[in-house]
Amino acid sequence: MSFNFVVAALLGSGLLIAQSGAASDPIPKPAVEEVLRDCRVYPLVAIGEGHRNQQVHDFIVSLVTDPRFPETVDDIVVEFGAAQHQDIIDRYVAGELIPLSDLRRVWRDTVNILVWDAPVYERFFRTIRIVNQHNQKRRLRVLLADPPIDWDQARHDDWERVAAGRDEYAAALIEREVLAKAHRALLIFGSGHVTRDSAYDAPGRKPNLAELIEARHSGSIFLIWAHMPGWKASQIDPRLASWMKPTVARLQGTWLGASAVGPPGTPTHEQLADGFLYLGPTKSLTASIPAQSIYGDVTYLRELLRRDQIEGGFNATELSHLRQKYLKD
Repeated sequence: MSFNFVVAALLGSGLLIAQSGAASDPIPKPAVEEVLRDCRVYPLVAIGEGHRNQQVHDFIVSLVTDPRFPETVDDIVVEFGAAQHQDIIDRYVAGELIPLSDLRRVWRDTVNILVWDAPVYERFFRTIRIVNQHNQKRRLRVLLADPPIDWDQARHDDWERVAAGRDEYAAALIEREVLAKAHRALLIFGSGHVTRDSAYDAPGRKPNLAELIEARHSGSIFLIWAHMPGWKASQIDPRLASWMKPTVARLQGTWLGASAVGPPGTPTHEQLADGFLYLGPTKSLTASIPAQSIYGDVTYLRELLRRDQIEGGFNATELSHLRQKYLKD
């Protein structure tokens, strides 16, 4: 038997790849089509967003406005909404007129402040409202997954307690409002909530949202890692240069899946997620920036400063700039 014949037989059976440890090339496919397919297979599909990333949110708009989306998905669960205002967003996406001052409380009264002032978040809710106007028989519901906090009464200990339970709260909400009702949902959270972070093997860490769901409902969730700026991302950009955007590729068994997400010793992409959302070279990715005029409302700015003190000063740098610009005291 010739050597070439043996090689051909092994390639056909897949044994040569298994023995050599070689990884295959990822296959990029049109992103909307792929995510819709995943939504038909899995009750939960999660997209990990880089907060304020413009391209991730542009893709989300293209996904949810596809006519097939409301026929496939029942709910969208988001990190960027305060659960105590679920009634407001239910009425808003159903078409009711809601004063802007009330609507803003949905993303302003969350446990973490300031970040959701970026215009992509308000645009998301407005987009779902428009989608529902055209789909009266299959309206999408948006579930606000950030736990309630009473900012009028909260102290630092209260904030720490609520912040520590954010993933547990979101997991319980998804179990109650999605899985128990045999619904299908798209989850939009920061990537730290919807990747398998146990791969980092950090001592004392608690399971995140994705891990809580997987532990209780094995095989129910598909996790998508969005390409975003970072040390490793720029290193793999040349190998993705021929890819169309946006595309989604499976990670398991590919060189992309086997590549680390950061410096040597960090987890690989396939340890953290199942799919990879490509949005273009990292140098082309941009941020959605809040309009500075928002903070010309000094009542709101003073409230942000008060809440930042309760949190522990996490936003002190950004708020210091705004304070110098808009406050005279």
